[in-house]
Amino acid sequence: MSERSESADERSVLSTDGSFVDVLREKYHVPALLAVVAVMLYVRLIPYGKFIVDGEVLFSGNDAWYHLREVQYTVRNWPSTIPFDPWTYFPFGTSTGQFGTLYDQIVATVALILGLGSPSEQLVAQTLLVAPAVFGALTAIPVYLVGKRLGGRFAGVVGAVVLMLLPGTFLQRTLVGVADHNGVEPLFQAFAVFALLVAFGVAEREKPVWELVADRDLDGLRTPLLWGVLAGVATALYMWVWPPGVLLVGVVGGFVVLKQVSDTVNGGSPEPVAFAGAVSMTVTGLLMLLQVDTIGFTATRFSLIQPGLAFAVAAGSVFVAFLARQWERRDVDLRTFPVAVFGLILVGLGALAVVAPDAFGTIRTNLLRTVGFNAGAQTRTIAEARPFLDPQLLGNSSPAQQIIGEYGLTLFVAVVAAGSILVRPLLRKGETREYAYVGVSLAVVSLVFLAPGILRALAEPLDGTFANIPVTSQLLGLVVVVGLIVGATLLTRYDAEQLFVVVWAAFITAAAFTQIRFNYYLAIVVAVLTGYLVAEAVGLLDLRSVTTDRSAIGGWQVMILAVIALLIFAPLAGLGAASGAAWERSERHNPGSITQWDDSLAWMQNETPAEGNYGGAGNEAEMDYYGSYEEGQGNHDYPEGAYGVMSWWDYGHWITVQGERVPTANPFQQGATTAANFLLAPSESDAQSVLGGLDDQHVDEGNQTRYVMVDYQMATPGQKFGAPIVFYDADNVSQQDFYYSLYQGDRQQGFRPAATVNQQRYYESMMVRLYQYHGSSVTPQPVVLDYEMQTVTNPNTGESFNIRTFPSGNESALKQFDNMSAARDFVAEEGTAQIGGVGNIPSERVPALEHYRLVKASDSSARTQQGSSPAWVKTFERVDGATVEGSGAPANATVTASVEMQVPSQDSTFVYTQRAQTDENGEFEMTLPYSTTGYDEYGPENGHTNVSVRANGSYTFSTGLTAEDDGSVVAYRGSADVSEGQVIGEDDSPTQVELDSQEFGNQSAGETTADNETATDNETATDNATTTTGEENTTVTDDTTNESTESLSAPAAVGADTTAIAEPAATIHQ
Repeated sequence: MSERSESADERSVLSTDGSFVDVLREKYHVPALLAVVAVMLYVRLIPYGKFIVDGEVLFSGNDAWYHLREVQYTVRNWPSTIPFDPWTYFPFGTSTGQFGTLYDQIVATVALILGLGSPSEQLVAQTLLVAPAVFGALTAIPVYLVGKRLGGRFAGVVGAVVLMLLPGTFLQRTLVGVADHNGVEPLFQAFAVFALLVAFGVAEREKPVWELVADRDLDGLRTPLLWGVLAGVATALYMWVWPPGVLLVGVVGGFVVLKQVSDTVNGGSPEPVAFAGAVSMTVTGLLMLLQVDTIGFTATRFSLIQPGLAFAVAAGSVFVAFLARQWERRDVDLRTFPVAVFGLILVGLGALAVVAPDAFGTIRTNLLRTVGFNAGAQTRTIAEARPFLDPQLLGNSSPAQQIIGEYGLTLFVAVVAAGSILVRPLLRKGETREYAYVGVSLAVVSLVFLAPGILRALAEPLDGTFANIPVTSQLLGLVVVVGLIVGATLLTRYDAEQLFVVVWAAFITAAAFTQIRFNYYLAIVVAVLTGYLVAEAVGLLDLRSVTTDRSAIGGWQVMILAVIALLIFAPLAGLGAASGAAWERSERHNPGSITQWDDSLAWMQNETPAEGNYGGAGNEAEMDYYGSYEEGQGNHDYPEGAYGVMSWWDYGHWITVQGERVPTANPFQQGATTAANFLLAPSESDAQSVLGGLDDQHVDEGNQTRYVMVDYQMATPGQKFGAPIVFYDADNVSQQDFYYSLYQGDRQQGFRPAATVNQQRYYESMMVRLYQYHGSSVTPQPVVLDYEMQTVTNPNTGESFNIRTFPSGNESALKQFDNMSAARDFVAEEGTAQIGGVGNIPSERVPALEHYRLVKASDSSARTQQGSSPAWVKTFERVDGATVEGSGAPANATVTASVEMQVPSQDSTFVYTQRAQTDENGEFEMTLPYSTTGYDEYGPENGHTNVSVRANGSYTFSTGLTAEDDGSVVAYRGSADVSEGQVIGEDDSPTQVELDSQEFGNQSAGETTADNETATDNETATDNATTTTGEENTTVTDDTTNESTESLSAPAAVGADTTAIAEPAATIHQ
């Protein structure tokens, strides 16, 4: 389109006599573009040094780590990528889908070249490390090319500069270390869009109609055919990088139908665009057939959906052109043509739903998830898949502030640019109908954006009407905008390239507002359209004349140009409302939480048995980390000695790559429900049932999940604890069952969440019992939280509901009593109070775990509002447990076993305790997970764990104080050791312990010696499960959401650890 975009004035300016100035006028875009690319690369490489730590290459996020695995595999098996991976999603394994694509092959190829055919792992990692920065910087080139097609070279240069300055998602996804496929997708999509623009533009100019095809006129068809083929190749390459890029095929299909109908009803021929669409999509379909690796319909893998949709668009293009010929031949009223075309499309979709319901379901689901503003509860727990204007994401910001922080004012400029493209052809017709349509359209659009309540009111009764399609106000708004675009095309003909850009922009804008990650695509659209509008404004100001006559420019022109520059570039440079310039955001970029996990993962790789060798099975050769495995029917058949590592799905790739172990859940969201059901299980038996039910075909494999890794964020309400609740399906629970907000404020100024209070169900969940208590038994304390109930009304819906608030006046919310009986009496009498729920204090006793032990605590620590510094990551092993058989205790008494454990990484200790009830003979039995001796006998070399957390002494077994018949007060005590072999099941002999009585005084004489014993009635102390000593290596988390919240501290006398409750702003995991 550049031939049409360059004005006569510009061409005269570009005529030169060979001087340097004239050459610069002719080629100014070349140094400008090179400078933009160089600056973009520099900005993206600013934090490079933060990602090389002690010679180790680190990455940001989680998907980048799996790309590292893919690239390392491809380097060893070039050009193949991993066909099937048993090193994730235990006990099933998985096909990697949208990983292991052209992106990984490109990076691997570069690494092979740099390493002269044999690159080191360090070089491979460094190549991947900088790849997103390189791809991001190169994206300026296709942005320039697309801008040039739309509005000339100046538009292209301005678009590239805008892209360089954008501080939002596109920048964040192309920074060094963010080595996800997201960083390369915009580059390949932009090149594909450029090729498609040229193909449609050339076709519109050369007019390859049916007669030329029938006559095989190669001279007339050569140029459109060539560009059609190149467009098809570019589109296929984009999908080779990212299979879900099939959305671009949908964009092409939507444009082709719209353009063909517009051309037909406005007296033109639909055949040129049909030719370009048919050729390009046929080539795309053929190339995508080469990649098909699954016979089915899924957008996340190379399946039949990509070639099938491409062939459908190609065939549809030809069919609509054929239909137009029939209308012309039969002299049918052209006003019926759109009805026929759109009606046939609906009939075709209905037929597809009947004939191929899987394919139809895939298309419908992916459209809704991608451009249909449909984000379910589970999707909203995924950071990159949340809606752009999700209220939880906005916090206290307005939608406008969110948009300005991402784009400055350029998104609004881009909307104006797209509107001008649609409006100008209508106004040029100069007819009343077109003027009226423009006026009504502007009024409707203004109403949609300024009065969203109207759409909400319309959406509510429609929701649920259309089967599985949820109707929201955003979806209705999209339908309105699409309807206005379609209506405009029925009134006048549009330039093919300009209309394609508008359709592309509409799709991408809907995608970006549906899922926040797609803003890295919208940045391209915004840059192109902003460049176009600026170039048009400069053209209207006639500023190009300054190159030949400087006196021709007036002061008003300079002022307007300055205003344009300030509005567009000042916010992006950090001088306006944006939240920071691109280089400032780059400077703040770092690897993130992997630095807290790194030492635990290194420990797991070195101090736990190799996969295939757990228990000394000796099958590690069958679990080659870089081995090639074929996808079988059903689940992968793991060898004996293979095992899984349980954690939340965020950390799956880290466990695979850094720990070289097999996670049960991963960031593909595979195993997310299983992980949620385990981590939130209310009992140890329920957790075991989750593992035992993992694999129906190989029941024992599920039981081989041997380790659990829990970090500070997983166990903290308001951070990642809430995410598993959404996936949990073992019971019908909600967030309120685990914790609730305590509000502060009044009816005049409103109430706001000020603190979090934990329910008993929170303390009973497996990951809290592991992380907070290390599997130990914990008793409640006589600490009561007092609150008031208030009825409030939602101003948006009018719905009334109850909330808990802080007590009015100066009354304290926390109250401490002398014993549990007094605390329980207060709660029963008050009615609006609960025991515990503060910090680590449960409302009821939490029993000990019998088969899980802490084996490693990370060197790094979190810093809580309460002032404590727990280890960031804690790793637990599931063991058989040692059987202890005891005797000599009173009948029907409670026996407590306790042992002090040393945590060397934190220079701290904790006491594990467990209780058992004696029978009528004073005998009891326990299963204990912690050993006290024999550590050096077992380790990774013989298929076991080299535990880091070890006992400081023997177990002690004791009862509470008991009054004997003679008035003496006695307790029964004993001690015993438990060997490592007994705990891990290598030695099945039980430990025997005999309790002896010890007198502590005489009740009749009023003499007792407490000796730290507490009667079982009205107990006031915890079991000291988390008592710590010594200095701790504290690492401050980079999460700053807690800074604006208030904390509520328990009385200092409660215990050594300060207890507090707080409600941090919700943080959703990556």
